[in-house]
Amino acid sequence: MTSRPLKRILGTPTALLIGMGVAIGSGIFRTPGEVANSLQDPRLLIAAWILGGLIVLVQGLVTAELATRYPKAGGEYVFLREAYGEFPAFFFGWCYTIFIIGGGAATIASAFGDFACELLAVAPRHSGIIAAGAILAVLGINAAGLRAGATAQNVLTSLKIGALIAIVVIGFSFGEVSLSATIGVAGASGLKSSVFLLAVLSVLFSYDGTTDSVKMAEEIKDVRHAVPRAVIGSSVALIVLYVAVNVALMRVVPLREMAGLASVPGEAMGRLFGDTGRKAMLLVAMCVCLGSLGSTVLATVRVTFALARDGLTFRFMARMSKSQAPVPALAVVAFFAVILVLIRDFGGILKIYYFAAAVLFGLSYASLIVFRLREASFPASAFRCPLGMWLAGFLILLEIAIAAFVAYDSPRDAMRTGFLFVAVGLLYFVWKMATSQRED
Repeated sequence: MTSRPLKRILGTPTALLIGMGVAIGSGIFRTPGEVANSLQDPRLLIAAWILGGLIVLVQGLVTAELATRYPKAGGEYVFLREAYGEFPAFFFGWCYTIFIIGGGAATIASAFGDFACELLAVAPRHSGIIAAGAILAVLGINAAGLRAGATAQNVLTSLKIGALIAIVVIGFSFGEVSLSATIGVAGASGLKSSVFLLAVLSVLFSYDGTTDSVKMAEEIKDVRHAVPRAVIGSSVALIVLYVAVNVALMRVVPLREMAGLASVPGEAMGRLFGDTGRKAMLLVAMCVCLGSLGSTVLATVRVTFALARDGLTFRFMARMSKSQAPVPALAVVAFFAVILVLIRDFGGILKIYYFAAAVLFGLSYASLIVFRLREASFPASAFRCPLGMWLAGFLILLEIAIAAFVAYDSPRDAMRTGFLFVAVGLLYFVWKMATSQRED
C-alpha cells in the first residue's frame, strides 16, 4: 500500500446516497419525541423540520462551492487549510478523527448493540461486544476497497429509505388521529420563539452529515456538477422524507403522547401491530444504524487520510490500497471507536466537540468570503453559490449563536472546549518541532 493518486470512481447517485446515508441514523427515531416535547402544534412541528432542512440546504450550497473550488479529499479540512493555513486545519483534522469519526462511530454502534440486545432478549452488558463487532464488520467492508464500501452503503441506505417510506405508507394507511383536531387544541397556547429555535436545533441533529459527500470530492466523477446535485438533492429529499415521516407518526401517536418518547416509530408500530411491529421496528433501527455507520466511515475517514497526506499526522495513515481504501486510517478509527464503545462514557467529550465544531464550521463557511475577496475572477471550474457571501454570513451567525447557546447552557463544556483548543494548539507546535527535527 502506498499514498497513491486517487481515482474518480463515484458518480452523482452514490454521492447523493452518501449524504442521505450519513444523515438517516438514530436521529429520526429519537428526535420526533424531543421536538414534540417542545412543540405541541403540528404546524409548528412540521415548520421546524422544514426550517431545519432549509438550513442544511444553505449549508449544502455554500459547501458545494467550496468543494468544487478545492475538489480534494478532506472537505472542511481542505477549506480551512487553503483559507487560513495549517493550524486551524491541524486542529480540525485531529479533533475530527478522534471525537467525530471515532466517537461518532462508537455512538452509532452502541445504539446498534442496544437494539440487538433488546431484539434477541440478551443481557444489556453484551451490547458493547455486539457494537464492537458491528464496527469491525463495517470497517472491514470499507477496507476491501472503495467500490465495496460504496456498494454496501448504497444498499443499506436504500434499505433505510425504503423503511422510512414504509413507515409513511403504514401511518397514512392505518393512522386514525385527526391532525386538525390537535391543531385546534394546541393553537390556543402561546409559544416562545426561543423554544421553537431549540426545537430546530434538535431537528438539525437528524440532518447532520447531509454534506459529508464533499469529503470525497477527489474521488467523485464530474465533481463540478455531481457535488452540487448531491448536496442539494439529498437535502431536498430528506426534507420531504422527514416531514412525511412525522406526519405519518402523528396519525398514529397523538402529538401530546409523542412528547418525550425515546422512539416514536417504535411506539407507532407497537400500537398498530403489537409485539411483532415493535420487533420489526428494532430490525429497521439496526439496519439504520449499520447503514449510518457505513456511510459515516466511508466519507469522514477521508479527513484523516488528508491530514496524514499533508504530514500533519503519522504518514502511514495516508497509505491507500490498490482498491482505494485507506486501510491504516480505517484501523486507527476502528481502534478509537472500539475503545470508546467499550468504555461508553464519552458523551461529555462529544459535547465538547460540538462547541468546537461551531467555531470550526463557522470558519469553514467564512472561507468562502475569504476566497471571493482574495480572487481576481471566479474560477470557471467551480460551482457558484447564489448569494454566496450572504448565505455564508448567515451560516456564520448561526454557528456563533450555537456556540453562544452551548456556552450559556453548559459553561463547563465551553471551558473544557477551551482547554481542548489549548491542548491541540500545543500539540501542533510539538508536532511541527518533532517533524522539523526528523527532517534535519
